[in-house]
Amino acid sequence: MRTPPPLDTHAHLAADIDPAALRGLGAFILAMTRSIDEFAAVSSRSDLRASWGVGVHPGLVQSIKSFDASAFSTAVASAAFVGEVGLDGGSRVPLADQARVFRAVLEELRRQPRVVSVHSSSAQFQVLRELHRTPVEGVILHWWTGSAELTEEAVRLGCYFSLPPAMMSSLEILRLIPLERILPETDHPYGDRRTAGVKQPGGVAAVERRIAKLRGLESREVRIQFWRNFRALVDEAGSRQRFGVAWRSTFEHLP
Repeated sequence: MRTPPPLDTHAHLAADIDPAALRGLGAFILAMTRSIDEFAAVSSRSDLRASWGVGVHPGLVQSIKSFDASAFSTAVASAAFVGEVGLDGGSRVPLADQARVFRAVLEELRRQPRVVSVHSSSAQFQVLRELHRTPVEGVILHWWTGSAELTEEAVRLGCYFSLPPAMMSSLEILRLIPLERILPETDHPYGDRRTAGVKQPGGVAAVERRIAKLRGLESREVRIQFWRNFRALVDEAGSRQRFGVAWRSTFEHLP
């Protein structure tokens, strides 16, 4: 059986990246944006293996300050997924302002369900509290570093977890998350900066190898499982048709 290409569920790409260079990465990528304006700059792209999300990054003052719920709703209508959004306890933006925007994002996701990549740095408890308050399907907790107790709670909530190479030494978290809830990411150019070799979007081999070793599997088996996990997540959100033909074909032809 053919092994699917690598899957990277959280990376940052330049809005003007050359389509040929993007194809040359050889991976399927969920490309995050950090503001509605940034999404507007990529919304007309038609990359086969990169899907672009609409985001409102909690760490960016202007992104939060200029947030407009109506503009966000319009952007979501044309987006395959939502990301990067969430809360950041270390941000210069007051947490109350971040929470106001995150709540508006979650309310919109109840109206327009999508897979959503959620930032939770130094605010894991607050993020879970908001997800309890406004439950949505399709949640990926990006680069999750919560405590064992919070991790177990996030699992009970039905969340998935996207893990970058930089997290591969976090054994307690890696062992707490069910294999069926793990997704690979690079968070390029942040989460792969310590990775040996070439650092690029789609470079999730270190994640595949580490999870394979921990679970007693082959790297190929882990990659296939990651794709199955992502397919299940997309279907939970009812958003398979939001993804392009190459994505749907890969879903349909998984071993």
